Amino acid sequence: MSPHDASARLVLPFAEVRGKDLPRVGGKGANLGALAAAGLPVPPGFCVTTAAFDRFLAGVPGIGELLAAIDALDPDDLDATRAASLRAREQLTAARIPPEVRAAVLAALHAAGVEHAYAVRSSATLEDLPDASFAGQQDTFLEVRGEDAVLDRARACWASLFTDRAVVYRRRNGYGSRAARLAVVVQRMIRPDVAGILFTADPVTGHRGVCTIDASFGLGEALVSGVVDPDVYRARKADGALLDVRVGAKAIAIVAKPGGGTETREVPPERRAGRALDDAAVAALVALGRRVEALQGAPQDLEWGVEAGAIFLLQARPITSAYPLPAPPPRDPALHVYVSFGHMQVNTAVMTPLGISLFRAFFPVGRPSDGARSELMAHAGGRLFIDVTPLLRRAPFTRLLPAIIENGSSMIADRLREVAGRPAFREGRAAPARLGSLLRFLLPFVARVARQLMTARPEAAKAACEAELVRHVEAHTRRLAEAAPGAPRLRAAERMIHEGFPIFALPFVASGAVAWKLLGALLRGRVPRSTIDVIGRGLEGNVTTEMDLALGDIADLARAAPAVAEHLQRADPRTAIDALRGTPEAAPFLTAWDHFLTRYGHRAAGEIDAGVPRWSEDPSTLVTSLAGMLYEGASGTHRQRFAAARREAEEAITAILDAAGLGPLGAPRRAFARGLIRRARVYLSLREHPKFFMMQLFDRGRRAAREAGAIAVERGLLASIDDTWMLELDELTSALEGGAVAEQLQATVVERRAALARHARMSPPPVITSEGEAVVARRDRRDLPAGALAGVPVSAGVVEGVARVVRDPTREVLRAGEILVAPFTDPGWTPLFLHAAGLVMEVGGLMTHGSVVAREYGIPAVVGVETATTAIWSGARIRVDGDQGHVVILDDAAGHS
Repeated sequence: MSPHDASARLVLPFAEVRGKDLPRVGGKGANLGALAAAGLPVPPGFCVTTAAFDRFLAGVPGIGELLAAIDALDPDDLDATRAASLRAREQLTAARIPPEVRAAVLAALHAAGVEHAYAVRSSATLEDLPDASFAGQQDTFLEVRGEDAVLDRARACWASLFTDRAVVYRRRNGYGSRAARLAVVVQRMIRPDVAGILFTADPVTGHRGVCTIDASFGLGEALVSGVVDPDVYRARKADGALLDVRVGAKAIAIVAKPGGGTETREVPPERRAGRALDDAAVAALVALGRRVEALQGAPQDLEWGVEAGAIFLLQARPITSAYPLPAPPPRDPALHVYVSFGHMQVNTAVMTPLGISLFRAFFPVGRPSDGARSELMAHAGGRLFIDVTPLLRRAPFTRLLPAIIENGSSMIADRLREVAGRPAFREGRAAPARLGSLLRFLLPFVARVARQLMTARPEAAKAACEAELVRHVEAHTRRLAEAAPGAPRLRAAERMIHEGFPIFALPFVASGAVAWKLLGALLRGRVPRSTIDVIGRGLEGNVTTEMDLALGDIADLARAAPAVAEHLQRADPRTAIDALRGTPEAAPFLTAWDHFLTRYGHRAAGEIDAGVPRWSEDPSTLVTSLAGMLYEGASGTHRQRFAAARREAEEAITAILDAAGLGPLGAPRRAFARGLIRRARVYLSLREHPKFFMMQLFDRGRRAAREAGAIAVERGLLASIDDTWMLELDELTSALEGGAVAEQLQATVVERRAALARHARMSPPPVITSEGEAVVARRDRRDLPAGALAGVPVSAGVVEGVARVVRDPTREVLRAGEILVAPFTDPGWTPLFLHAAGLVMEVGGLMTHGSVVAREYGIPAVVGVETATTAIWSGARIRVDGDQGHVVILDDAAGHS
């Protein structure tokens, strides 16, 4: 290798560093080089490259074995990790710097000016990245003077790659010791009067139009290390205008010592009370932030200092915690507000690119033309969001929309009311075509709801709806089967999905909800709300309830064959069923199992994502649920429980009708109540039907995409069939029609897969604006017991029991009698409800899936407990109050596992 090859160079001045040099100079060095090249006010300096680090590391005796030992440790074994990390640091700190590295560093130092003081900073290759900052994991040294001090601090930076926190952080993020390499940034120090941090998007809410500045006196180290209470300024990004300021105590300042190093000094009381920055300085910093953000193409976290009135940029990195903006962006400049579709569907999991593109083709509202995708269905962070701006800006929907959404999610409704009350939102203008599209959908919908409530015979209407749903799916399935495999069938699948939304079925479900609400209004003050809620229990004909009961029957068949039951509890759920094939004792169980998958195999946890395997492909969730049922309980308990729920509903109906018949106009009120109850029970039993049949279409669309993916693999366009789900539907179709190069397609897959993993670690906001603000709304819950977790009561009753936190129903077992605590649930989760004693969820509302099923089974449930899966732990004993809407952690059930 030529000594002039850039990859072999031991030192690179900032002026020669570019963003592509990250493998050589680390994240911090690459960013500083890009900033300096753009003419931004970066103090000069140089980078000691990873090539120098490699040479240094190669000379450390036994380091390879030591790193291998670190990587073999459990990252949660902190004591062992701490001991191994200490041994690595001791080895590195005592090691000799190779002569060629020493000479290169000293030559660069003399060229930069050995008389100056320098900051010597670690710059890891796994640092300041677009998808993970890894910030603060390695060491930084300030006010370093002289040749020996710079070399010594560089070696200390190399050793800090193996601090306890750095090792644990890397391991928990899936990186081994060899994956990280370390460069060292040597940057001339400034002597700031004021220093701090600037975020070009609000770090709390994500608002892209607001900059937040923290500022204190002296070096920024006091602020970064958390030892000073700084001023906090919020300013409008567009022009730097100050929005508000909180003056901090600023009691101390870290300043440079004349001979090197730093010291802490007290700030005089009269200076503490004043602002560290005036309005002009705030505006100048915001202008600098805008330049950096424009250069880097994403919101930035800047470190800065002001010396003798001049602003210097010390560092900039992406704000990796900022939730992505909804895409596509609005067509108009007004403020738009988006609702998380995942929160409404009670499934906030990340979705595959193919799943998102398929659902956007499916959504029937807001299509600008026939065949086009809805402009109201956006995506951000691997999730779907609905633009509700056209409705929320106009009366009566400004009040009506949050009231309707309250049934699905009170946390969303509260946030929408917060946004709707803002003048900036009310004064905006939404695209009129979008409103027209919504009205074309809503007006016939409302008319159908009225007809079902007033004139239709519920039982006949339900039968007609069910028959039409079957015909609807069969017609689309026939057309799909007639298309040739590959691109033609993909296009047919897109047409099927585009035309497949069963709008005709939704008014039936809405009629049931309206009847239920009207019944509550009719009997307010006569019957407790909890009694009216009970009429939703034991509904006949709910397809999801029937599915769960059928699975309970299969569990009984397994229970009747002890060897089968024991096998299901012990075997790998992915292979447990196949292992039973050919076993005579398992024959009745397998017959019922196969029949179940014929009827329900198109379903899955997270099923609105067509990229998720269906139960017919991967039955792990079902096997895990069966294993949980078999730990305790007796045959038939699920049927008995359902029958008991139906009896409770019948008793509640009797009490309601008796109360309705009392007093003046008792007879007509009783008759009206009877009609509302009949409609509520019949129509609410249809609640799961539209999705049940929609998922049949999605299953067929998934099969077409999988078939197309296999063809793409045969042609060398994709590396594996699993790569199919990382492409959008149009991209996959175009690829098969010759519109893609294999290398580009596979690069897209790698990029998308990394983005999917990154987004999976993010929590989607229930409501987000087009400016990136995650809207927050607070509820007054002063009536809560001390320490209680607030939520929304959705199924009456109070239960105490052992909590089981389940995040993945395919891997975690809920035992009979435990209380299910989950981030969300959908029909793929509901087999767990058969043996749950209660339910707590982080999202949801009165009419969302899990709430309805909980009421049908008669188990107490509280939803909208936003911190449920982190505040509650498996094994804790909790009380779920489904009457008042809160959860209390009582104690830790010792020994429960």
